[in-house]
Amino acid sequence: MDPFVVISFGKKVCRTRVIRHSRNPVWDEKMLLHVRRYEKNFQIQFAILDWDKLSSNDYVGEAGLDLKELLDCIPKPDPTTGLYPVGGEENVVDMKEFKLSLSMQKATPYESDNTPVLKFR
Repeated sequence: MDPFVVISFGKKVCRTRVIRHSRNPVWDEKMLLHVRRYEKNFQIQFAILDWDKLSSNDYVGEAGLDLKELLDCIPKPDPTTGLYPVGGEENVVDMKEFKLSLSMQKATPYESDNTPVLKFR
């Protein structure tokens, strides 16, 4: 399996690199999305595909996350100054880890033994 992930948000679409020959890939990539006010209620879709050189890519599974869940985790500005906290151990914000179970099109032998999960921070 040569998986990659297609991330779609509104009209924006991006993808990760292909990780060759892996059933447990780790991408370790960063993604920046510009979120407009009217997009705060949108959902981010993650589609996992298996890359094929000679034919079309195979669909593996997908997961979705409401953007509100991500926005609740971001640092908030100081109400009086409007500045965000910088530096110092008391101001360090830990990244929240999300685990989304994949919805698969059809059950595979791999899925019957394991529950596929998409994790990100």
